[in-house]
This record gives sequence, C-alpha cells and structure tokens, in this order.
Amino acid sequence: MREQTTEEKNTLRGLRIQTLSLWMVAATLVVSVLIGDGIIHVMRDHKRLAEMTKEYIFVQKEAENLEIGSDYLTDQVRLYAVTKDPDYIEGYFTEVEETKRRDKALESLEEHLDGKHEEVLEASREALKLSNELMEMEIHAMKLVALSVDEDGSMLLPEIRDYPLPEDEMSLSDEEKSEAAVKLVFSEGYQDMKRQIEEKLSIVTEGVISICEKEQAESENEMRNALIRQSIYTVLIVILVIFSYIMIAILILRPIRLYVNCIKNNNFLEITGAYEFKYLAATYNNVYEMTMEQQNMLRQKAERDALTGLLNRQAFEQLKDRLSNPVKKLAFLLVDVDVFKAINDNYGHDVGDQALIKVANLLEDSFRKGDYILRIGGDEFAVIMENTAADKKQIIRNKIDTINEILKHPQGDFPKYSVSVGIAFSEQGFHDELFRQTDTALYHTKENGRCGYTFYDELKDKES
Repeated sequence: MREQTTEEKNTLRGLRIQTLSLWMVAATLVVSVLIGDGIIHVMRDHKRLAEMTKEYIFVQKEAENLEIGSDYLTDQVRLYAVTKDPDYIEGYFTEVEETKRRDKALESLEEHLDGKHEEVLEASREALKLSNELMEMEIHAMKLVALSVDEDGSMLLPEIRDYPLPEDEMSLSDEEKSEAAVKLVFSEGYQDMKRQIEEKLSIVTEGVISICEKEQAESENEMRNALIRQSIYTVLIVILVIFSYIMIAILILRPIRLYVNCIKNNNFLEITGAYEFKYLAATYNNVYEMTMEQQNMLRQKAERDALTGLLNRQAFEQLKDRLSNPVKKLAFLLVDVDVFKAINDNYGHDVGDQALIKVANLLEDSFRKGDYILRIGGDEFAVIMENTAADKKQIIRNKIDTINEILKHPQGDFPKYSVSVGIAFSEQGFHDELFRQTDTALYHTKENGRCGYTFYDELKDKES
C-alpha cells in the first residue's frame, strides 16, 4: 500500500478530520454512551430470546428422543411377534440396557432444567413411567413368542426366562401362544398406553411453548422500547454525521463513491483516498477474497444428498480412493429400488421421494454405524462395509430380507415395493473391478425376479 508523502499532506487545505473530531468529541461521547447503553439492552434481550429458543429446541429434542426410544421398543417387540426373528429381541434389550434413549433423555432434561418448569419435568417422568409399564406387556408378549419357538426355554434371555406367565397361557399350543403375543402388542390396551405416552410428551412440548411465548412477548416489548431509544440516538448521530460530512466531504466523498460502485458491481475495492479508507479497502478485499475461497471450499465439500441426507456420488468417489488400501477387506453392495419408475408414474414424485427416503432410513437402521450408506444415483444406493468378508453372508442376507419384508408390507396406502441387491467382496480394498462385479450381481438379481440379492462369487461359481 502506497504511503502518503509529506508534500501531499501539505497540499491539504481547510479543516482536518482531527480538528473537527475535537469539536465534536463532547457531543459524540454523550450520544455514544446512550447508544452503548441501548446496545447493551438490545444484546441482553437478544441473548434472552436466543436462550429461550435453545431451551425450547433442547426440550423438544429430548422429548422426541424419549418418544423415539419408546417407539423403537414397540417396533422391535411387534416385529419379533410377527417374524419370530431373535435379532429383534437383541435390538429391544440393546435399547433398554445400552442405548437407553428414554432414560438419557429424562436425565438430560432434569440436568438442563434443574428445577425450572417442574410441570414439564413431571410430564416427562410420567411418560417414562408409562413406557416402563408398557415393557411389562412387551416382555410378556416376547416370552409367549419365545416359548412358541423354544418350548423348554433353554435359549431364552434371562429377562424373558424369568418372567412369570399364567398357567392358562403356559398350557396354550405354540400357535396359540404366538397369536396371543401378537394380539397383546396390537391390543387396544397397548395402543391406549401408547396414546397416554404421546399425551404426556405433548404436555412437555406445549408447556415449553407456553413458557417461551410468554417470555418472548415480554422480551419483545423490552426490545421495542430499546429500539425506539436507539432510533432517537441514531437521529442525533445522523445530525452529527451530516455536519461532519459537510466539513470533510472533499477528503472522503470520492473514495466512498468509488467503494459504493465497487460493492454494487461485486468487485474488489479500489485502494485510494486517505489512509483509513485504504486500510478499509485492503481489509475488505482480504475478507472478500477469503469468503470467496471458503464458499468454493464449501461447494467442493458438499457430500450430502439433499433428499435422503445420505452421502452422495461425490462422497462415493472420494471414498473409493480412501478405501483403495490393498490390505482392507470390504463388502460392497449396490441397491436398486425395484419398479421405481412405476411408483413415480402411478403415485407421483412426492411418493417416489418418500419411497427413496424410506429405503435410505432402512439401510441406515439395518447396517452398522461404521458402514458407509450412500445414494449414488436416482434410485440406486450403495453400502460399503469395512472389515467384512464372505463369512458374513448370512448377516447380509438377513438385513436385505428384513428390508424387503418391511417394504412389501407398508402401512396405510403407501405402495408395496422392494429392492434388488448385488454384493461382492474384496480382500484388497476398493477397486474398479469390485464395482463391476457388484453391478453384474445386481443385474442378475433384476433379471431373475428382483426383490432379492445375488453374491458375485456364488454367481461366478454357478456359471463355472
């Protein structure tokens, strides 16, 4: 940046900014104090509003976690009652004993609110209490199903084995026990307790909303008064600025005009005018350049699919390079939604989008947290499982079968559909041949009835 020479300084005539500032200092200090006081009030009120918003979001989130935990237990016990798949028992007790979303949500609420909003905490406690009471019915149903599969009870988990059943239920046949379990978890009494839990959680949400609305109204009134005062102070500042501007227009008018034009045209500011303006322009240009670079970086790092929230094709290309280590064991799955075009044509794109979202959610729920779930095309998904070899085929089969079972039995008027899957394994990390193998297996699945899966190594052995 070019420094102003002594000769240039000496050519300046008239009232200098420094001299004018001495004349204006008294008035400026008074108004500045008033403005500072107003800003403090506005900041305080803004902080209060922000804290209320955070508190509402936090309580809402924890209430949702409590409900999600309860609904998850319901889903697991119902699926077990219908399918008799022991994986659902494992999922159920993992939630109860390890994940503990319900208990953690209540603990978090009690710690965060710390005596505030007791009615909200009480409703949360009652919701958890009802959920725990509901577990009695769920364990009851699980034992009926388990005994229908394992009559002597030797393979039952302790939590189920130790649960006492009435003599009349113990004497039922396996089929009758299974039917009784299904009726129990789909009964009106069960549904009524679920509704009671939802009502308690609604009280939590409504209570927080009511409190926030009241405090927000008070805070808005205070902010309105503060802003009125700020407006008066601003008028005083404008008067001072206009007077000062008349006196120093020659020193600042031209650079300001240039800066306005540059900003309008979205260009870098021209380094011109007094030192303060040159410094301002240089700083602005530096920030502007950094902002542009950050925006470019953000665009380059956009790895999430907007519809499903899964990793997208760009992330997939990056993962392929990252997982190309020849010592890595991988399982690679290509998942294609069957008759997706027909869903779009017959039900509309909104239903089509919901179908894709449902598949994405099922994939995330079915596979491990460490697995990579991606949407790499319109109706095409991919799963990359690290440290997974061909000895895990049965686990993969079960996951795909479960997903298709859910998709083929939708709730309400949602259409039935399924997925076709191709699977291949690699002992040498990710490579282009692995993608080709998986794509071949997927093609075989779609050409042979869809709604299933094909392992490339089995297909290759069969062709040989």
